[in-house]
Amino acid sequence: MRRAELAGYRALADAAQIQAIVVGALMMRELHTRYGRDNLGFVWLFAEPFLFCMGVIVIWSVIHGRYEHGVPILAFVMTGYMPLTLWRHITMRSTHCFRANASLLYHRQVRMLDLLLARVLLEFYGTLIAYAVIGFIFWSVDLYELPRDWGLFYLGWAYMGLFGCGFGLILGSLTEMYEWLEKLVGPFMYFMLPICGVFFMVDWLPPRLQQAALYMPTVNAFELIRAGQLGPSVRTHYWLEYETFVCAAMIAVGLMLCRNVHRHLIVE
Repeated sequence: MRRAELAGYRALADAAQIQAIVVGALMMRELHTRYGRDNLGFVWLFAEPFLFCMGVIVIWSVIHGRYEHGVPILAFVMTGYMPLTLWRHITMRSTHCFRANASLLYHRQVRMLDLLLARVLLEFYGTLIAYAVIGFIFWSVDLYELPRDWGLFYLGWAYMGLFGCGFGLILGSLTEMYEWLEKLVGPFMYFMLPICGVFFMVDWLPPRLQQAALYMPTVNAFELIRAGQLGPSVRTHYWLEYETFVCAAMIAVGLMLCRNVHRHLIVE
């Protein structure tokens, strides 16, 4: 029995290693397909969110000054806009993700989940690198402080990535089944801006709205990132049990929908 268990673990480890290699290859292919090999190439992966965030930082600094409700405006914008960029980019890249790469499914090792996971990881790494570059620039001139609690900081990013992955799985599957849904993605993302948590902290809301705000999964992720960035100097609110349940449920629903997408794909 013990040998059988060891053999099962080894087979699982081998399968995981193969899938990791597949996802890595898909990420490289996505980089070359999206950015090419000329000029800056893959540098645009993090240069694009970097440029957008720098513009937002300048505009907010001019309008609000250096502080908003006692929170440094630079840290507030960075911990809001960069995770928002991650979620938005994952959402947009998940639309028709399976259709664009359907021919790769002829390879036995490639799964539909791998196609989306490669895009999610690319956006995750690109956004984190952009955040690190912006943070280093402002830290070098004493305008930015490093996160006070790295555990909470990375946990918030992880939850935002998991939420984006689940959201992308559901959206990527549904847009293959119902093409008209693609037209609603842009308006939906704009509708979510005021309530997703990027422009406010839960503690700034009236007490009767604070608990209601935590039912929005992105609000919990933003609060975790800002709790890690700002430390005990500000009061943050987050609901870890609910956030974990929602992310797991969305990923589970997305995986179930993936199983039904094959019959809607037209492979050329």
